[in-house]
Amino acid sequence: MDGGKGAYIRQYTAAFSGTLLMVTVASTFSWSSPTLPKLLADDSPIPTTPDQSSWIVSFYVIGSFAGPPLSILLVDRLGRKITLLSAAIPAITGMILVLVANSYQILYVSRIFTGMTSGMAYSAMSMYLGEISSNKIRGSIGTLLTVMAKFGVLYTYAIGPYISISMLAWMLLIWPALFILTFIWMPETPYFLLLKDRSKDAEKSLRWLRKTDDVTEELEKMNEAVKKAQDNRGTFKELFSHGNRLSLVICLAMGACQQLCGSQALIAYSEQIFEEIVSGLSGSESAIIMGVVQLVVASFSSSIVDRWGRRPLLLLSTCGVTICNAIVGLYFYLLHIEVDMDAHAWLPITTIMIFIITYTVGLATVPFALLSELFPTNIKALATASFTLVAGGFAFGVLKLYQVVSDNIGMHVSFWGFAAFSLFFAIFVYFLVPETKGRPFEVILEDMKSPFKRGRKDAEKTEAP
Repeated sequence: MDGGKGAYIRQYTAAFSGTLLMVTVASTFSWSSPTLPKLLADDSPIPTTPDQSSWIVSFYVIGSFAGPPLSILLVDRLGRKITLLSAAIPAITGMILVLVANSYQILYVSRIFTGMTSGMAYSAMSMYLGEISSNKIRGSIGTLLTVMAKFGVLYTYAIGPYISISMLAWMLLIWPALFILTFIWMPETPYFLLLKDRSKDAEKSLRWLRKTDDVTEELEKMNEAVKKAQDNRGTFKELFSHGNRLSLVICLAMGACQQLCGSQALIAYSEQIFEEIVSGLSGSESAIIMGVVQLVVASFSSSIVDRWGRRPLLLLSTCGVTICNAIVGLYFYLLHIEVDMDAHAWLPITTIMIFIITYTVGLATVPFALLSELFPTNIKALATASFTLVAGGFAFGVLKLYQVVSDNIGMHVSFWGFAAFSLFFAIFVYFLVPETKGRPFEVILEDMKSPFKRGRKDAEKTEAP
């Protein structure tokens, strides 16, 4: 039993406060979009070359590699809550470094620190959200991670082009401060408290989250799951065991797909990409429109992920970004061979907006829901950290090589490459990704041990009218 809407409000309150950290993560990542044109300008406060600018973007990802190991070290020792609160500190440090920077080397260090926050947040946030949520709203709460991240991107796009680099740093410091001031009052997850034999605190946390005193049955189920996890301590070796192997492959593939479809390159280099398109809008104006579309669609997707299911949204998303990348690549190819495209400037802008819509409803949201659903408690932290490391590795490659490939071969090659990878992952989703909508953890985990039987059932459900 739970307290109905009142319980959902409390769970959303805790989730909203926690995901203020994702605003920090996304706003500091997208900082490069309005900042790079200023750094590359003739009157730049910090003279920067194109190659150095690509490193400024990429060092963020290098910093993110340090986040998952830190999360693994902290989440099962100090808790999900303390880990997330700690994750805000590197971002604050990074923005302070921007304020005092007088060389591109200091900006490199700044990006490493802000990247650390990203790695820690993505490793621990989905775990926190999954463990405080009721089954009925677990998916929609999980997608708050993406909604708040998209808000962070829009925030930077909207104010970054019109203020100085130092003022933007001050404006970005608002979010980690607001996160700390609110999240410190939110509860730790009952799962972690039971893991530490703090049953009274776990009961208190669950009562608050469910807004009812009748939590005995749910608490007993949680306690059984935790004891089972303690009897079977999580190790990296267990990630590759029979029951978890496919879950790991699915989640790592989704992490790779998020990057190889081109989404992060589009966010980080948005102003420069839009400047290449002949239209009546400036690069910054087009980026703001893209940010608005991202936020609106992410908000919409949070309400449909528990209605439509994970699998259909991923299929829609991967197929959509494949087509969009192919079309944008064709546009830039025609520009490359000097075809007059002035009358067709609407095509890439419209297609990029469709890309944002299809990416956001599936690839941007569903993988984080799956991370909280496909693994037992004892290895969830390891799985999430592995996801973050793999996604970070591919992100680094994409962000660094995008500039190199686009400058030396052509932007069309970059987008056609993204299209090819997206098509591969669409096929992967169709054959291997399960449906987890509204299903208890225990049932999901049991079904993952029989993937082919489960896969046929999921395919039938997806294809049913």
